[in-house]
Formats: sequence, C-alpha cells, structure tokens
Amino acid sequence: RKRFDVSKLVKQLTVAGASAISVNSDGVLFGGTMEDITTAREASNAAAVTQSLDSGDGVVAPPILASDLLLYPYQLYKFRLAGADAVNLVVGALESKDLLYLTKIATTIQLQVLASVTSEVQIEMLTKLGPGSIHALVLSNRELETFDFDGSGEQALSLLKSEALKAFREKHGSDVPILVEGRVGLIERDGDNAGYIKALKENGAFGAIIGGGIAAINDDSVAQSLTSWAM
Repeated sequence: RKRFDVSKLVKQLTVAGASAISVNSDGVLFGGTMEDITTAREASNAAAVTQSLDSGDGVVAPPILASDLLLYPYQLYKFRLAGADAVNLVVGALESKDLLYLTKIATTIQLQVLASVTSEVQIEMLTKLGPGSIHALVLSNRELETFDFDGSGEQALSLLKSEALKAFREKHGSDVPILVEGRVGLIERDGDNAGYIKALKENGAFGAIIGGGIAAINDDSVAQSLTSWAM
C-alpha cells in the first residue's frame, strides 16, 4: 500500500495475537525504510505492555522479522541495530558457502534465522548446516523462475511429504517449526479454502505466513483456522 501507518498496523496485529510480525524495508518494491523495523519494534512493545495492563495477563511482544531479500552480511547488522529479532534467508538466492557464512553471523549477533525453500535441493542445502543454525523452515508455494505462486499449493505439500524434509528434521530437530507461505487461506482443496489448511496441518505444518492475501480472506472458518491453526 502506498499509504500505511506502521505503528497502527503493528499494534493491531500484536493485540490480535500475531505470533510474529514481518516487516519489509525495501524502498523500491515495498515503499519501506529501515526505520519501519524500529517503529514496528517500539509499537509492538508498547501494545504488549498496554494489553498486559488492561487484561492483567502477561502479553509478550511478537518478534519482528526483517523479510527483505538478504544477500550480504552488512544487512544482518543493519537489521539487528534497527530492532529485528529474526531474518529470512531465501535459500534459492544463495550459494551453500553464503548460507553458512550468513547463518554464522546471525548466530553471533543473536538474530534468529528463517529459511525459505521451494525445492528439495534447497532443503538439502540447509541439512548440511550445523544444528541450531535454522530456527524455522518456510516451505514456499512461490515459483522462483517467474516469482508467481503455485495456485494448486502442491509445491509446499510435496515438500512437507519429502524425504529431504525428513532428513532436515533428523539433523536440526523435530522442534524446528515448519511454516508454509504462498496463498494459504486462498487455495482451495476438496472444495473449500479450509481444506488446504487442514491438509497442511495433517502433513506436519506448524503454521503459515500470511501476506497481502489476508485482505482477501472473507471466510470466517478460514480466518479462524489460520489464527488458531486448528480445524
């Protein structure tokens, strides 16, 4: 969106119970700035404190994920200084040596790493990294060649069932969350949108990353299953 209030949006998401908040500071593609990450961190903290005082329950501010395309080590330092808690590595855009280097730096400066993959080959690249270097794995329905999405959702489902993912879990532990992104909530299966979410859960997905598509979801059952990840 050309006009948006980062602070207001983040406060709304925090109060709604978002597990994490993704912020893209790319000025060319998304109209963002590095200050958006700082603003998001401050707004989330403030909303969590207010919610805690109002409800009497302890509310933890969700982590801030810097979702910019990350290619260079200096970006890690900038994101951390801006207030990010985690970064997203697009494995298809990196070579194995770059993955190793970037994850080592992230660990050193206490940034958690999410890794997004679109193929079994990319999962195998992550399996070669040391245990503890990847904090969440994102199985994407995006097709990197065209940057479009697989409208059937079969790409992520097939990765959930793959031997490559099984090996990844054996190396990095079964407690590493497996997330899915790419039209989740919009893709139909067995006649409705909630059917795809159910299939993801049954095959071991921990949750989903929802982007701009959240504005197009008008089915209460789909919205509820996304929020609670329960069917």
